[in-house]
Amino acid sequence: MTTNILILCTHNSARSVLGEGMLNHWAEKLGKDVRAFSAGSSPGGRINPYALKALGNAGLDASGFRSKG
Repeated sequence: MTTNILILCTHNSARSVLGEGMLNHWAEKLGKDVRAFSAGSSPGGRINPYALKALGNAGLDASGFRSKG
């Protein structure tokens, strides 16, 4: 059974997106049945460019990330 994790923050522009990306990345690498999602209570409408850069530097494809409620 898949374990779903929701990471919430205010704008869903950086920290929660980083958490979602890294958690999904490591779950896949370690063969764990875990799926992370992120959302914001007041989505800002865009992802912080530094968060996208950090994901890219960690070897993740950041093209599918978006700010969502």
